[in-house]
Amino acid sequence: MPARLLLAAACLIAAASAAARDVLPRGEATPAAARRTPVVAAVEKARAAVVNVSAEELVRIRVPSRQGSGDDVFGFFERPRFKQGYAVTSLGSGIIVSAEGYVLTNNHVVERGARFRVGLVDGRELTAKLIGTDPSSDLAVLKLETRERLPAVPIGRSEELLIGETVIAIGNPFGLASTVTTGVVSALHRNFKAGDRTLFDFVQTDASINPGNSGGPLLDIEGRLIGINTAILGDRSAGIGFAIPIDRARRVAEDLIEHGQVREGYLGASVADLPAREGAVAGSSGGVQVTGVDPGSPAEKAGVRRGDLVEAVDGVSPEGADEFRFRLRDLPIDGSVRLDLKRVAQRLQLTVPAVELTPQRVEQLVQRRVGVALEETRATGGVVLAVRTVTKGTPAAKVGIVKGDLVREVNGAEVNTLDQFRRAAGSARRTGQLVLLVQRGYAAERIAFDLD
Repeated sequence: MPARLLLAAACLIAAASAAARDVLPRGEATPAAARRTPVVAAVEKARAAVVNVSAEELVRIRVPSRQGSGDDVFGFFERPRFKQGYAVTSLGSGIIVSAEGYVLTNNHVVERGARFRVGLVDGRELTAKLIGTDPSSDLAVLKLETRERLPAVPIGRSEELLIGETVIAIGNPFGLASTVTTGVVSALHRNFKAGDRTLFDFVQTDASINPGNSGGPLLDIEGRLIGINTAILGDRSAGIGFAIPIDRARRVAEDLIEHGQVREGYLGASVADLPAREGAVAGSSGGVQVTGVDPGSPAEKAGVRRGDLVEAVDGVSPEGADEFRFRLRDLPIDGSVRLDLKRVAQRLQLTVPAVELTPQRVEQLVQRRVGVALEETRATGGVVLAVRTVTKGTPAAKVGIVKGDLVREVNGAEVNTLDQFRRAAGSARRTGQLVLLVQRGYAAERIAFDLD
């Protein structure tokens, strides 16, 4: 093509481009300062501390057969061969809560994992060590294996939350890293059903929470951590999500980091649901009834009596005995709880200190609430636990447990010594139920007891 024709074509293209620019003028840029809303500022403050958590389970992987092996020409006698390997069992989110690399996430994200990989917002991937878990609160703590100081989210207080205030969720929904959604606090102290369990005292939000958000942060408008996203209602939440309040999460995490387990708070009062009929007759506004007070316990020393109606725990009315027990199990050691009580026509407000439920107190609690005392004894194969005494009229006596019966398991955990029994019973108390595998001769039976 002659040079003059090429030049003419270029001019036509340039003219067309200029015409297009005239039709679609360049957009005007808005200054960044004007677009940096409080939500943007909060995300910028916290985003670097949000991580993706990958839990990998150790599995057996079948190795393909070696074709043409001289040992077995036709493959008739070759046995399948396996090797160990890792397979991803769950993906979730987490949040770095200290510069040393401690990460909060959900227990259900890590519960099947043997190895954990954590992805940072800058694209790096680090391995992590599992510090501890608390299934009853669905929390877990990981420690990133690095000496580098890492960006950590500032921590707020969930007890100061207001219904209707703006909150922000960041996580890894459907594998889409660092996804931000916003909403409001829809409700506080929310209880809800998850399968056959009732979960207590959650923050409800309409900020979108989807699979993969589990373990990620719920932030306030200042970018402070006020909850750990953990659940949605049903398969499609329709704007109904739940987060663990940070005040509870902090207490659990500190115990897991410092002690390797969650220490139990103990008041020494047992309760039962208050039937609506009795509540109406007594003029109570709701709550639960104290059915027993342990001698010498903090509850007895504070003045709690059998028959008292508990109308509120730290200002929140429990819906039933299960919620009351949950709130007491969640108490910080050496802290205290304020109980609003009704005693006949009198209303009282008592402050009861919480002491640690030591292994010895656990054993005493089982003796009082269940009615059995155990001892170690020698048998074929080593030491076993046997029933030493059964108190008349107790739940253990009513189901037929007798002296000499063997206790083999507590809530699925094998026990052979008193120390093992105390630890397992202490963990069982957080579920509110003690399940014993009791053996007599060749017969064995699992028996459940309430353990509040």
